[in-house]
Amino acid sequence: MLHSAFEINQDFLASVCNRIRAMRAQHTRNPTFFKLFINDCRISDRQFADLIDTAYWASQAIEEGHQIKFSLVFKEREQASNIFCFDTLTSLNATDLVKLGSALESSFSDICICADADGRLHIWGLQMRSAAHLTTDLWIQVLGPGNILIICYGRCIAALINNQAIFVDPSGFFEAITPKIFASGTDTIKDRFKFHRFYTLLYIAQAMRAHERGGTLLVVPAGEAWKKSIVHPIAYAGGTSFLEPEFTSQPELALQSAQDLLTFFQEGTLREENFIKARTQVMDQCNRIGRLTAIDGALVMSYNRKVHCFGAKIQTAETSPGSTGVRIMRPAEGDCGRKGIFAELGGNRHYSAAQFAYDNPDAIAIVASQAGNVSFFTRQSSTGELLVIQKAELALMYEGISGIIWNLFQFLNKT
Repeated sequence: MLHSAFEINQDFLASVCNRIRAMRAQHTRNPTFFKLFINDCRISDRQFADLIDTAYWASQAIEEGHQIKFSLVFKEREQASNIFCFDTLTSLNATDLVKLGSALESSFSDICICADADGRLHIWGLQMRSAAHLTTDLWIQVLGPGNILIICYGRCIAALINNQAIFVDPSGFFEAITPKIFASGTDTIKDRFKFHRFYTLLYIAQAMRAHERGGTLLVVPAGEAWKKSIVHPIAYAGGTSFLEPEFTSQPELALQSAQDLLTFFQEGTLREENFIKARTQVMDQCNRIGRLTAIDGALVMSYNRKVHCFGAKIQTAETSPGSTGVRIMRPAEGDCGRKGIFAELGGNRHYSAAQFAYDNPDAIAIVASQAGNVSFFTRQSSTGELLVIQKAELALMYEGISGIIWNLFQFLNKT
C-alpha cells in the first residue's frame, strides 16, 4: 500500500476554507466589499485540499533547469478574449501544472481550474490578466518550492512557507513602515501622495523580487544625511525619477473611508484611460528602479522615487549595532516579533542594509534575495531597536485593481 510522504495539515486547510466562508458572510453584510469582491466561489474542503496538495508538489519541480512559478485560479469555465479555453478538460495533476507553468511564468497569467458535476477538479484553460484586473476568485500563487500564497475575494488569507502553514496578516508590517513614509517631507502632504509613496514602494519591492538577482534599496528622507553611510566616490551617482517625459499626473484621490473607496471604484475612475495610463507610467518607473537594484551595491532613492545613485557601497556611520536590540517579525497572524541578533539576518547584503537602517532612523532599507525572499529594515523611533520584517513578499503580492483597493483599504486604516 502506498502512502504520501508528505501531507498538509488538514486542520489548517479546513480553517482556510472556514475563513473563506466567513469572509463571504461578512462581506454579504457589508455592501461596500460585497459589491467589489464577492463572486460565487464555491469550493469544498476536499477540493481545496486536492488543489493545494497538487500545487505544492508541482512547486517542487524543476523544468529544463528552471524552478517553476505559476498561479492557479478556481473559476467556472467561460469563453473570453483573454482566456484560452481547452476543448477537452484535463484532470488536475502536478505534471500538467509544471508543463503549463513553465510557459506562463508571467505574474499576469493563470492556469484555470474548475470542478465537474462529480466534484473532480480539472484544468480547463489559461487566463491572461491586465494590470487593471480585479481578482475576486480563489487564486493560488506558487512563489517557489513549497511556498504558496492563498488569495480569495481579492485578499491574501494564508500561505505555506516551506514546512510551515501560516495565516497572513500584513497589518504589523504596514504599521512599521507607514510612519516613515508619511513623515518624510512636509506635514501638509496630501493623502494621495502619501498613498502613492506607500503603494509604489511595495511595487518596487515586487520588481526587485521579480528579477531574481538579489538587490538592495535604500529609501531616504530629504537631505544628505544618508551620504555618511555610503562609501565615496559613488560609481553611479546622479539623479532622476525615471518617468516618461510625457508623464500624465494621476487624478486627485479624495479618500477618507471605505465608502469613498467604493464610490471611487463605482465611478469608474480606476478604469479610466487617463488613470490607467498614468498608473502604467508609474509602474514602468517602479520596474526601472527595481531592475537597477540588480547591479551590485545599493540603490538610494527618496520617498518620492527620485533616484540618487545605484551600485553604492554601504559603510558604518555609527558604532556597530551588533549588540543592540533587533526585533524580527513576519507578516503573519499573531506574530508580534521576537528578539534576535544581527548574525541571523542573512549574508553581507542583509547585514549592510540593517546597518544602514540603524544608522539612518528615518530611512527604510529593503533587500530581495535571489531566492525571492524580501526583508524590510527600519529603526523604531520609540525604542531605538532595529525592526526586521522577513518574508515581506507575503504582503506584496496584491496586483491589479485588487492591489490598489486592498492597499488603499490598509492605507485608510493607518491614516
